Amino acid sequence: MTLRGDAEALESLPLKLIIVAVVASLSIVPAAEALDSMKTREFLRRAELQLDRIGATAHIVAIEGPGSSRAVDLDFSSDSGLAFAKLAIGDGQNGENMSAIVLELTNGARLVKLVENPPVWIRGPEDSGLVISSPKFGLRLTLSIVNSTYCVQAEVQPWIS
Repeated sequence: MTLRGDAEALESLPLKLIIVAVVASLSIVPAAEALDSMKTREFLRRAELQLDRIGATAHIVAIEGPGSSRAVDLDFSSDSGLAFAKLAIGDGQNGENMSAIVLELTNGARLVKLVENPPVWIRGPEDSGLVISSPKFGLRLTLSIVNSTYCVQAEVQPWIS
């Protein structure tokens, strides 16, 4: 009985290990890119849902009437390369963004949600829009009357959750 077959297998083992290492190293980059792409899609999905949540809450407050107030906690944090830059809510009276919620991303892209059907005027504590630069915050929406016009006033609150 000889070990000839085993000796050949032993000699080819380093070559097989090198091939496995090369194939594994070539697949790491596409896998990492796929993971980042999934994280980006998940962030965009969550961001759109939260913009819809702000818009729906503004509609509820507007329908409930003066004095109505609702609070929402929002988290726009991201683990991907694409992330939150700032959020602009509403505008001054007759401003072009008075019914808009605009999320600006780090790559310069913007997600826009219009609060319409019926349109709702949203503004910050002063007669202008509210700009938020923190990805985690609380938002209080309150219906008030300004110059005989109903508007939803947005105020930033500390992050609770």
